[in-house]
Amino acid sequence: MKEIPMIPFEEIKKLTGESGLASSRVGEMRTRYGANAMTPPVREPLWKQYLEKFDDPIIRILLLAVGVSFMVSIVQGSGLLDTIGIIVAVLLATGIAFFNEYRSSKEFEVLNAHRDDIAIKVIREGRPMAVPSRDIVVGDLILLEAGDAVPADGWVVSSDNVYSDESAFTGETEPASKVVGERVLKGTFITAGKGHMYAAAVGDSAQMGVIAASLGIDHATATPLEQKLEALATIISRFGYAMATLILGTFLLRGIMTGEVTGPNLDTANHILHYVMLAVVIIVAAVPEGLPMSVALSLSLAMRKMTAANCLVRRLIACETIGSATTICTDKTGTLTRNQMEVVASPSGKPADAENIPTTPAEWITLNAAINGTAHLEERDGRIIVIGNSTEGALLRWLREHGHDYRQMRAEIQVTRQYLFDGNRKRMSTVIHLDGKHYLLVKGAPEILAGLCMTMPDLSGVSELASRAMRTLAFAHKEITDNDEHETGLIWDGFVGIRDHLRDDIPESVATCQHAGIKVRMVTGDNPETARAIARESGIMQGGNVMTGGDFRRLSEDEQVAAARDLDVMARAEPMDKLLLVQALQKTGAVVAVTGDGTNDAPALKHANVGLAMGIAGTEVAREASDIILLDDSFASITSAVWWGRSLFENIQRFLLFQLTINFCACILVFLAPLLGYPEPFTIIQILWINIIMDTLAAFALCSEAPHAGLMNHKPVSQDATIITPFMWLSIIVTGAVFIIAGLLQFATGFIGGSTPAEITTVFFSAFIIAAVWNGINCRALDGKMPPFISGNPTFFFIMGLVVVVQIAITQVGGEVFDTVPLSAEQWGRIILITAPVLVIGFLLRTVYRIHMAKLPAVPE
Repeated sequence: MKEIPMIPFEEIKKLTGESGLASSRVGEMRTRYGANAMTPPVREPLWKQYLEKFDDPIIRILLLAVGVSFMVSIVQGSGLLDTIGIIVAVLLATGIAFFNEYRSSKEFEVLNAHRDDIAIKVIREGRPMAVPSRDIVVGDLILLEAGDAVPADGWVVSSDNVYSDESAFTGETEPASKVVGERVLKGTFITAGKGHMYAAAVGDSAQMGVIAASLGIDHATATPLEQKLEALATIISRFGYAMATLILGTFLLRGIMTGEVTGPNLDTANHILHYVMLAVVIIVAAVPEGLPMSVALSLSLAMRKMTAANCLVRRLIACETIGSATTICTDKTGTLTRNQMEVVASPSGKPADAENIPTTPAEWITLNAAINGTAHLEERDGRIIVIGNSTEGALLRWLREHGHDYRQMRAEIQVTRQYLFDGNRKRMSTVIHLDGKHYLLVKGAPEILAGLCMTMPDLSGVSELASRAMRTLAFAHKEITDNDEHETGLIWDGFVGIRDHLRDDIPESVATCQHAGIKVRMVTGDNPETARAIARESGIMQGGNVMTGGDFRRLSEDEQVAAARDLDVMARAEPMDKLLLVQALQKTGAVVAVTGDGTNDAPALKHANVGLAMGIAGTEVAREASDIILLDDSFASITSAVWWGRSLFENIQRFLLFQLTINFCACILVFLAPLLGYPEPFTIIQILWINIIMDTLAAFALCSEAPHAGLMNHKPVSQDATIITPFMWLSIIVTGAVFIIAGLLQFATGFIGGSTPAEITTVFFSAFIIAAVWNGINCRALDGKMPPFISGNPTFFFIMGLVVVVQIAITQVGGEVFDTVPLSAEQWGRIILITAPVLVIGFLLRTVYRIHMAKLPAVPE
């Protein structure tokens, strides 16, 4: 959509008038200047999104196998079914990955759908009315009151001490005063006062829309899992190609020596084609065709579990990335805290009513808290909601809790003048008429008010409250004589401590992350003393440094990297400081997760390895830039996401252990058996059954393993670490070697069963599958640790039982497709009993590995 510039103040004033738009002109203005809805980011067509799923090393290897298999089948006049089987494998793997990301994107769009339904108060044809935000048009005269969200960019046309919170755009923590003729922006909030504005730019033409369009949300950083799987795929493909080349060369040499290859004739061509087909089988056997599908299934399962834990996943691979996070940069307000200010300390005592003129500090503070403010309390659905400034709201809640009605006090006492809070003055004053006299009530920062009092008060109590993570607010007054309303010569009344309490589960969640090797850092706009106290209470402060955003910003890039390593808290931070911190931490090799809610947090969310936006307080732009949305805005949900992410990584490792063991021994058997004069152990259809259908079922089984507490007892997996651990390699090699030796013995002696060549190969194929099922139980144990046998994953036993049933069925009745012959019940019994010792091999491997690890010196944390 073409950007329409914001209409100048004088022009919009003439266009609209003092009575607002006529209803008949609303449609015209919408057609002329656009609707008040932000266009979703331009997304790639579905067909292109699907084709991107083919940009995977394993998928590319399979496509090559399709080409070779197709050419061989054309020349030989048979084998086309094998080619079709590989194509089905590719379509299944890419289709599942595409469908899951598409569904996740749709769920995100539903989450944002409510943004245009908020009711906005406007004046049209001189009458106030409420219309949905989406119906606001350029020229609308909009009523502004404390607590309102500004629905469009526009100009203030009347202002009664209007203040706007523009921190989402400017990073400024203090509200900005807005006078007639000044600009207000869509996405900001009115914190005090009341007034009117003209809508001068809506939808995509508003500043928020321009920022969203300029971001071009795109995640180009490869995740740790993507990097590890790509490295693994490279190793596997090289192994497959090397084996294919080896078998071609070996069989060509053997053919020349045995007379199969004699020159350019038909027999020689047939033999060479047979060698090529064996090479194709080698490639198919080496490549884990079920791996892309298993990863997609694992991510999908984790995504659903994380959504149930209040983490809406927008980018599927983020399920794993959050589990690899080594540091979390978190906001304070609403994420660590409840976002509900509350008076928790009052050295002057409880609120007290005065019969006439207050005589005690507590009575003066009560009067000041009720009258000297603009906030209101509103009851909605049984909850008390603050309309206006949250600090003033905390004072009104405090009065209400002690039985004092601020509304009645405001109705009974005459207010003659108010001087609203100013970020530079850091105080607010109200002139009241009481019992024939005028008084000035002042509240504000203690250090400011102390300097305005006749007698300097003792501020040691203020410092003590600040050190306990409280925001302090002081109160003073004076009787006005000779019309002197200056804020000097005040009488100190006292102060209160206000704080936004930590969520109940924050210290435990932070400790869990730290125990899991994740460094938690707090980024806040609070002053360093308060920030340090909150960090200490939450457990974030671990002997590191506290630095302001301005100090960090002034460092060189190298100095920022050095400072970031030991940083626990960044105070007085602006949104761009968060981006600088993320970039510095990534240069140290950290996998960074970052939270954000403001529009200016979007660059940090986008640049982080995983961005977590707030689902309640977050802006549209922040959500669009994120990978995961915290539906409850709570840090504890991040801990849950890490837990599920680590579980996902382990489950993918379990599947890799299962499939690579099968692929390793199948590949070697395909090479050795014909070389030793035995029949080819597998057809392509059998390999595809092993690698795709059976392994897909195994992916469901092994990827359903429940998370366990031990996942949060170790550090994140290093980015440099391979996805295959030493224990996994040991298990693959030893178990694979047993499979290979047993397979060759079956071809040589038929010791498992079979009296004819067809029966021997059928028994081998069936025994291979049953042994793999037994080994699936071993694969549940990673690094020598077996999870709860039944309760840990009941799905596993159901699915593996299904694999056995299907294997029996295809053996008994699928002979034409799978090249098998029916077996007797006795033969099936021998297969099950003779392959069962695979469980013993797994037990011995785990025992040896545990003994070995116990002898190693402890690695210091």
